[in-house]
Amino acid sequence: MPAPIEIERIKKTITDFLESEGYEFVDLKIGGTVSRPVFEIYVDIEGGITAEDCGKIARSLRYRLDTEGFLNDGATFIVSSPGLDRVIKHEKDFARFAGKKVQVWLVEPINGRKKLKGMLKGQQDGSVLLTETEEGDLALAPGRWKEIRRVPEYPEGFK
Repeated sequence: MPAPIEIERIKKTITDFLESEGYEFVDLKIGGTVSRPVFEIYVDIEGGITAEDCGKIARSLRYRLDTEGFLNDGATFIVSSPGLDRVIKHEKDFARFAGKKVQVWLVEPINGRKKLKGMLKGQQDGSVLLTETEEGDLALAPGRWKEIRRVPEYPEGFK
């Protein structure tokens, strides 16, 4: 596994490349072992990412990260869509998905619940604002949640 400072450099390299190509960096997960790391990069673009986009990005990013010394021969490299239930973690995500249903996994329970569903209102002073939860309207300070994801919305009659 790369050291934390290396992970931040890798994220910056990925973000800079994606933004220069018109894509949005969503998330990076690094797993595997030191000799066989697995890099999972989640990317999006307005209107949705395609398989062709992912292939093109994977080839270009792999080359860039390899030339900068971030990858070894045993590295597995995956570029993917964040999916309909994409994670919401960047400041711009909170504004973009305001008014959408979300699911929140909490660090500490609220009234015995560690998972909430509600409507994302946005973010204010670092706190996530939720409405329409079973607990009412909430402002969750940073550090109170583990993960926030969109709840996919399907057209009527879709199964």
